[in-house]
Amino acid sequence: MTYRPKKKLTCWAYSLLSLACWQCAPDALPQIDYDQRAAQLMTDLKPQLVGTWKLRQVHVSPNGPNRINRLNLSKDSTFQDVALLTIVPAASPRQTPVDARYSDYDGTLQYKTKTYPVQFNTWPGPRVYSPSQQGPQAFLLFSFHFPNGTRFPEAEETFLENLGLINETFSLETTAGQPTMQWVGLNRGIQRIDFVRQP
Repeated sequence: MTYRPKKKLTCWAYSLLSLACWQCAPDALPQIDYDQRAAQLMTDLKPQLVGTWKLRQVHVSPNGPNRINRLNLSKDSTFQDVALLTIVPAASPRQTPVDARYSDYDGTLQYKTKTYPVQFNTWPGPRVYSPSQQGPQAFLLFSFHFPNGTRFPEAEETFLENLGLINETFSLETTAGQPTMQWVGLNRGIQRIDFVRQP
């Protein structure tokens, strides 16, 4: 005669085993508020960005994937002490409604004897979502900020555009307390810009 355990006993044993496993399970991981983390990063980033910066080295890689080579460079090139960039917070937000996860900046770009108005906005980078909080802090779209109306481009601004600096998306990294900053170009000829803060 074959012994068959009663269904009631089997269910009771399964419930006891499940209870034991639940008691041994690690505590649930805390939920991360990524919106709050992104907003805090934008707040922390502002004093690190504001100021005057020298474009100490602009590394251009014209032959990489998806690169635009408007300067007709034949090889990777590095331009030294290209320009001075002054960054200030935008006088008023360019987004409606205002979102604390994004920030707007204005400024000027001094190249040779010319000074041009510029603007960019920042949004959260991979560091916000990384468990180790590594990677670029933010992305930005950099462009001229001329008043509305018709104008004829000057040779200097045309060079800056052909270089890949203008109308380009960059990732950015800074280190609190350090006088350096790095932008990495994502679409055009610029591979990386190394900045040095000016007194």
